[in-house]
Amino acid sequence: MSRLTRRDFLKISGAAATSLLPGCMTQPSAPAKPIGRVIVIGGGFGGATAAKYLRMWSEGAIEVVLIERNAEFISCPTSNLVLGGTRTMGDITRSYARLRDYGVQVIRDEATAIDVEKKRVSLKRIEDLPYDRLVVSPAVDFMHDQIEGYNPEAQKTIVHAWKAGPETVALRQQLEAMPDGGVYILSVPRAPYRCPPGPYERACQVAFYFKQAKPRSKVIILDANEDVVSKPALFKAAWNELYKGMIEYRGNSEAKAVDARAKTVKTTCSATPRFRRRRCPSRAIWRTTTASSPQPRSSSS
Repeated sequence: MSRLTRRDFLKISGAAATSLLPGCMTQPSAPAKPIGRVIVIGGGFGGATAAKYLRMWSEGAIEVVLIERNAEFISCPTSNLVLGGTRTMGDITRSYARLRDYGVQVIRDEATAIDVEKKRVSLKRIEDLPYDRLVVSPAVDFMHDQIEGYNPEAQKTIVHAWKAGPETVALRQQLEAMPDGGVYILSVPRAPYRCPPGPYERACQVAFYFKQAKPRSKVIILDANEDVVSKPALFKAAWNELYKGMIEYRGNSEAKAVDARAKTVKTTCSATPRFRRRRCPSRAIWRTTTASSPQPRSSSS
């Protein structure tokens, strides 16, 4: 396999960018011999996009291999719409087949190690693969141990659903099963964290469902931050105009411990010292967000 230099890559991608029309969906024709191989680890938004455009902009001159452990792509940002009831899991799920149409080799496997000296990626199921260039886009993992009591057993019933898929379905089912008048508690970690508007968007979507199906129910947002960290004016206006009395926001309230059996969460309330260890009971279900690290641990794909 010939070595792909930075100059070769820039030359090829620049020429391809000027020759391709915007929105062109034709499959690039592969040359007789690729000038190099790029392995992309992770088939999320970043990895899948990189794999597609490496093939397009090189006009098929670069061999692209995508390593992804899941069979399908499920959009996490739009999974909140499933909780609100305006989308189904089918609406937010896409096949990787279209990437194959562009000539991307999609391998369903999991990367376990990278040898940067030998330029090889070790996989869980098949033999190691060599590469000329490597793109690592594995997303993040969750820090469950940051909340006392959020052990593997508790995670079976307290589903955070920030990885779209089975947990999205489970949380939607919990919302449907809770009685009218129940309480849904959502915790927001201290910033910075992945996707700042996500928790506030979820609160709106759950309230949207409650307003139609369970109007006496309530959403409580326990925010470890002093105030809403993303688009505060927009979200507060929506809560006041659309969900007044249904969404209750509590700043400076960091979730510290949960009791899955009692359905309670303990918070620290720095703004009001006399409530420093407040218990917030829930009559139905609640969820705790745990991806709160400024530098989340990576999860290989």
